[in-house]
Amino acid sequence: VDNQLLEHMEHDADVFPLTYFEHEFSSLPNWEISLHWHPEFELISSVSHCIDIQVGQEHLTLAPGESILVNGNIMHAMQQISGETPDPMPNIVFSASLIAPETSAVYQKYIFPVASCGSLPFILFQNQTDWHRHVNHLAGVIYAQLRERGQCYEMIVQRSLNEIFEY
Repeated sequence: VDNQLLEHMEHDADVFPLTYFEHEFSSLPNWEISLHWHPEFELISSVSHCIDIQVGQEHLTLAPGESILVNGNIMHAMQQISGETPDPMPNIVFSASLIAPETSAVYQKYIFPVASCGSLPFILFQNQTDWHRHVNHLAGVIYAQLRERGQCYEMIVQRSLNEIFEY
């Protein structure tokens, strides 16, 4: 994180523009990730404890099994607020170009309106509706694929992100 709180990602944007994180809380004081931002989207999930997610000035509680998609260029922070052990809090930071090239009709029609919407800093996926539960399931599929790195995992991750954006 630089002096403007910009977090620099280490993924190779030309190969697979995504960075996977898990178990970050275990190495951080107070199980807290301080305010930062990046141009990429971030998908964050809680596994077993409640997590306070600050997006801009708003604080949300992410319950176990829930996820949040934070839009790019939005200041955000996270802190575990329940439990005696650190939550794994799997999350990915990814470029919209992973879903579709910026010059494509898919990007222009479906991704750009979300990425450029200043009034949509995040989407919270609670488990109160079927489609939110499905998105949370897809997040789990993504994390499992990134942990295991089996055959065609990149395609499965990309397909799951496409399906999330379709919802």
